[in-house]
Amino acid sequence: MFFLKKSYAACFIISLLTPFQSYSAESSQTIQKISAMQQWQHLLHYRSHSILGYMESENDSDNFFISEMGKVDPHSELLAEVPLFAMQNQLDNESLQCRFPARYHWLKQFYPDWVDQPCSELSAWKDEIDAHKLTLIFPASYLNSPSSMYGHSLIRLDKEDESKSKLLSYSVNFAANADPTDNELVFSYKGLAGGYPGVVSILPYYAKVNEYSHLEHRDVWEYQLNLTEQEVDQFVNHIWETKETEFDYFFFDENCSYRLLALLDASSERINVADDFSLKAMPIDTIRSLIDSDKVGEVEYRPSSGVMLNQQQEQLSDEQKILAVNIVENVDLINDEEFLSLTSFEQAQVLEISISYLRYLVVKKKQRSPENRKKSLALLSARSKISVQDVFQPIVEPEVRDDQGHLTHRATVALGQQNGDGFIDLGMRIAYHELMDLPDGFIRGGQIEMGALTLRGINKDSTSRDDFSLQLQRFKVINILSLGARDYFQQPISWRVSTGFDRFILEGSDLFAHLDVGGGYSYDLSIKNKDKTSSDYGQIYGLLETRLKASGQFEDDYQLSAGAQIGWLYQGSQWQMKAHGSWLPSVLGDDFDYQDIVLSLGSKLDRNLQIRVEASQQWLTKSGKASDGDSVSLGLNWYF
Repeated sequence: MFFLKKSYAACFIISLLTPFQSYSAESSQTIQKISAMQQWQHLLHYRSHSILGYMESENDSDNFFISEMGKVDPHSELLAEVPLFAMQNQLDNESLQCRFPARYHWLKQFYPDWVDQPCSELSAWKDEIDAHKLTLIFPASYLNSPSSMYGHSLIRLDKEDESKSKLLSYSVNFAANADPTDNELVFSYKGLAGGYPGVVSILPYYAKVNEYSHLEHRDVWEYQLNLTEQEVDQFVNHIWETKETEFDYFFFDENCSYRLLALLDASSERINVADDFSLKAMPIDTIRSLIDSDKVGEVEYRPSSGVMLNQQQEQLSDEQKILAVNIVENVDLINDEEFLSLTSFEQAQVLEISISYLRYLVVKKKQRSPENRKKSLALLSARSKISVQDVFQPIVEPEVRDDQGHLTHRATVALGQQNGDGFIDLGMRIAYHELMDLPDGFIRGGQIEMGALTLRGINKDSTSRDDFSLQLQRFKVINILSLGARDYFQQPISWRVSTGFDRFILEGSDLFAHLDVGGGYSYDLSIKNKDKTSSDYGQIYGLLETRLKASGQFEDDYQLSAGAQIGWLYQGSQWQMKAHGSWLPSVLGDDFDYQDIVLSLGSKLDRNLQIRVEASQQWLTKSGKASDGDSVSLGLNWYF
């Protein structure tokens, strides 16, 4: 890299001695003007520090700049590059034009006399990619991966020949260059703290589809971008410039979605969206931004293998499901009377879902073995002998896309009564979704909350009714709950992690810090109708939980409790209902048992407006003496 900069420095000195570039007052003014232009700053990923009052590039690689001051000075960088771009008679692949083609092509409008230099490596690379359209790919959120809890995004480079499979196209991805030996806890910490460099990579799209659709069972939405061929070409040029460089990587702001927006900003003067996400960049919000700026055309849906498996099994009888599971365990059962007595149509259904289930076990459960390969061949062979086709209904696309769900932030105002005293709650949540929120566009049974603050104004003087005080009622730092329903084919573990600050609703309760961890099972409650459709009655769940609480109000300043929570959840488009009860006896520290019952009812008023009623009762039992508290409230949630 040092040699590279020395070479360009030498060329820079030589260029100043040639008559080709005259640094008159007029040309100096031109450079000053260009360096202040938004597109030049986009091409080098400069961002303004409003507090410190200077520009700095988000790219951290020395080879992304020519000037020693290039990272913090757009003018110095342009001043260093212009004479190098102007040089002629350069060896193939040796000119600065070949290193920074996006910058060169944009600057050439101001310097039309520049002569293109040979760049065979760049040309061959672009011919291989053959990009003529860009499609933004959004794999939906995946709760079991810290970096993908809010979804992910990448860009597919579609070829000109639309008859070719899109899986053969290339895709552009931005991700943390993580140490493969780091565990999930270390990965989460470094991702939050910026402990990893972020890198732009380009790889075949089929590899990413396999990763997201099969390994992680994530639906994929494809958003075709409305860009001209010249803008697509400029995007590819910019990927060439950035693919061997590094940026910072943070989960919540400088993440995959933010960086892709910045790459798009650099490709077109018509796009300027990355600056809207300087504090945080939720992938789904970045997609909404592109939609709002009319940069999105057609949208396509690619269901995950998990969704396909679920929709297929809904069309089977319980006997067929059990038989399919047994056949995967013992493929010789396809020769037994139970299977042979089925109609050809039913046999084909059982075989197809057996094949899908075996693939699920091989990929999701990593049960790769010669035995499973033999089973797969036997099942495929048996299926090929049955002439019946199209034994399952086509996969049903969700009525509401992920980007059409409620917006990310939430503000709440609620009126209620706690232990006979009236109160008003004012709440604000940074992100993202909880079980009782409007469910359309979100994973059923999935909850991710972060930065949820509730302030309560309450009159504690039940006699005078005029002693009004304001207190922090609760603050959810992070609150994650995954209620994946179990069935014949998929048996996910339901789990939750929550930490923050809270209060009991008992009289005199102080704020306490807490950490909750739990795991268990969840099951759908659905009844199959005579027409083979199913009626949804929500889901039930049970979790074994451990809670650690810390506060001066406890003996020994803490309590560790362990117990269980059972609940029922219904997430309808119009109505949302939840009921749960918890029992958490003490294990260590302050010796009291905790119990509660919570009932919630929500109703949709608009896409981003919900009314909600909640009632709760809590009991604390210590040394045989019980105290209790109750609360009821009516609130309005506004998503923005």
